[in-house]
Amino acid sequence: MKHSPETDELFRPTYSFADGMLSPGDEPGLGVDYDEVLAESFPYQAAYLPVNRLLDGSMHDW
Repeated sequence: MKHSPETDELFRPTYSFADGMLSPGDEPGLGVDYDEVLAESFPYQAAYLPVNRLLDGSMHDW
């Protein structure tokens, strides 16, 4: 699944896809780095989620 250009700009992937294969790259970590300065332009906004999955997989709503 492709990410938006904004997402790829903020979370710079070090992995690549080629010939149906995923290459994690040579950078340390989990294959994703991020731009801290750019991240400041996207402040956290809490969101209300009307549903929640319980541990058994069933749905719970408030």
